Amino acid sequence: MKKELIENRKDRLIAGIKGLWEDEQDHARIAKTIQALDTRYDLERKLAREPGVAEIIAQMTGRLARSYARLADLQGKRILDIACGSNMSKLPASLHIKTPLGELSVGGSKGYTVLFEPWFCRILIELGAEPVGVDFGDLEQEAFTHYRVDLGKTGALDFLPEASFDAIQDSRLFGSPEFTAEFPDQDDRLKVAEEINRQEQRLLKKDGIIIHSDAAAW
Repeated sequence: MKKELIENRKDRLIAGIKGLWEDEQDHARIAKTIQALDTRYDLERKLAREPGVAEIIAQMTGRLARSYARLADLQGKRILDIACGSNMSKLPASLHIKTPLGELSVGGSKGYTVLFEPWFCRILIELGAEPVGVDFGDLEQEAFTHYRVDLGKTGALDFLPEASFDAIQDSRLFGSPEFTAEFPDQDDRLKVAEEINRQEQRLLKKDGIIIHSDAAAW
């Protein structure tokens, strides 16, 4: 019974997000991707431990659906995920997530959370893209290209070549507990946002797209 409940969580996640695309081939691609996340990263168990993971994945796939009409369009695309998440983050006091499945508020724990694992890059690599993740946390066991970077430092992304990405997203830096602790002052966070905006414009190809940018909101 317990195993069936866990599987139902995964099935509900697939059912909830495959409708973001109209084509049946895309439905099959996204279902295969979720199955691969389970095989490689034990998604079923993590959904049982923290149901909010489903909303995180729905949020990420929702952004892809708004940016790419067909999942096949992701093939070979070089995509930068700034503050991609890691395998060492702790849950903040509160976290609000808006996704195609609805809205969710979680928090109140000081322990490790799977919510901040690098789900976006993991999804992208399963879909045939070429993700590059940058984060200050641990990414050593991940299959995608990654760099450990202190995004609070000016010029931290200068090592990446100009106009080298088809798409960029940043979405997890300003809400991460580590970043908030390091930069409690709003003016300091604004400076970081300005630097990330500068880097996004420098790194994006002429016909590239911003999938999502929290830095732009500052």
